[in-house]
Amino acid sequence: MAPSSPQPQARQTASASRRAGIIPVERWFWFLAEENAQGIALPVTLLLALLVRWCVALHGYSGRGSPPLYGDFEAQRHWMELTVHLPPSQWYFYDLSYWGLDYPPLTAFQSWACGWVAHLINPSWVALDQSRGIETHTSKLFMRSTVLVLEALIYVPAVVLLLQSRQVQANWVVRQAAIFSILLQPCLVLIDHGHFQYNSVMLGFLLWTVYFAAREQYLVMAACFCCSLMFKQMALYFAPAVFAFLLAKCFQSPYGVRLFVQLGLVVIVAFGAMLLPWMGSAAQLQQILFRVFPVARGLYEDKVANVWCAVNVAVKLRSMFAAPVLLRLAAAATSVAFAPTCIHLFLAARRAASGQTLAAADAVKLLCYALVNCSLAFFLFSFQVHEKSILLPLAPALLLIHEEPWAVNWFVQVALFSLYPLLFKDGLQIPYWVMAVGWSMLRSCPACPADKRTPLAVLNAQWVSTLVMVAIHVANMYVPPPPSLPDLYVVLNVVFSCAMFVLFFVYFNYRQFTLALVRVRTTRSKKKDS
Repeated sequence: MAPSSPQPQARQTASASRRAGIIPVERWFWFLAEENAQGIALPVTLLLALLVRWCVALHGYSGRGSPPLYGDFEAQRHWMELTVHLPPSQWYFYDLSYWGLDYPPLTAFQSWACGWVAHLINPSWVALDQSRGIETHTSKLFMRSTVLVLEALIYVPAVVLLLQSRQVQANWVVRQAAIFSILLQPCLVLIDHGHFQYNSVMLGFLLWTVYFAAREQYLVMAACFCCSLMFKQMALYFAPAVFAFLLAKCFQSPYGVRLFVQLGLVVIVAFGAMLLPWMGSAAQLQQILFRVFPVARGLYEDKVANVWCAVNVAVKLRSMFAAPVLLRLAAAATSVAFAPTCIHLFLAARRAASGQTLAAADAVKLLCYALVNCSLAFFLFSFQVHEKSILLPLAPALLLIHEEPWAVNWFVQVALFSLYPLLFKDGLQIPYWVMAVGWSMLRSCPACPADKRTPLAVLNAQWVSTLVMVAIHVANMYVPPPPSLPDLYVVLNVVFSCAMFVLFFVYFNYRQFTLALVRVRTTRSKKKDS
């Protein structure tokens, strides 16, 4: 009996040493693994994600009680109303002064499906023209539920399957912690379930795109990205990277030409199917294009943490140049910013496709880096950017959270800070602070220095940036801005966040380029050893 007694003690010692330095969220999953309770990990994560979303949904939303136009909540409800009662030929023409439909056809079809269900339950929720501004408890419950259901159908399965796939090279604890973190990252939760939008559908299709890229099912990958693009036009932020990746695969011998033709057919069929109700009229297609890309709105709206809004503090570009000139300037700057990323992705993925130097799994990882860098380039430099567009680079960045823990954690913190002026207007201060502190405590931050993997210099820089963000918040709450600068704190938010996003853009580009070099050197050294 005596020889067996040291085993539990040795197991506890090994467990304690293994947990040393692990971020808090991973400790929970290590505990489940040690108790042989891995089966409850995913259900608990999903239930907690659901609870957090419902709690956020109890607070304010865009345009609550603010006639005559209200906000995004009313816009989404109004699109259900008009798609249910009007033929498709009128969807993009009807009363454009009151939240005219300005998203691609897949959003219109989603609005029609939700509106049809609403009409079956209570026709007053979507009565044509008569339901404008409706804010009853039951109608709000229905609207909030539609976001949850669509997210559960499209976004959540993509997250779970992608992180549990064998292409993700990580242990069970790290995978589960990544799923937990992605489903509870505060920016998407606060925008979709607080402010009110359906970004999780577009981002869900993007994650399916990456999932099928990892499985090397490129035709399905292309179809999924078409769905993302036809749900929200902001998915164009990812288009150059996706195109470069698929084009590289077309150079895979001997089936490259056939794959290229098949991809073209998939894109044509997908776009044609979603545009089918309007295909008989050039005027209809032109109107959709005009509504989806409203260049007349100007370089940017409101205060957004991109380069053009930050530069506007010192140089009033919109006063100096006409809108067409600014459009060309933004297009040129954006192209210059994303071109190196996409060229590098094409060359690296082509080598992987032909079996040279770079493994196929690493090519998918490079795709994630390229999606981050390409979408950040669009966010920082493109025309007509919204605050909420920071959700786009966040989505692929979170897929790298086990590769880049400190960088992604920091990126989420700054992105959430950049959204504060928008969330403040919606009355979402309480969920903002709860989720900001919760994310920092669970994923590790300057206040939680248990993560030994974070370099000391990075930890110090995080401390500085966190103190700057807290200082701006405190000043905003207790120090009134001067009458001549009523937007002082919003502008400080924009300038600081933009500077941080530029640093993240440089860092993730550096990581993309060096990742390929490291993999190439490793492969060559293995060949020499063999």
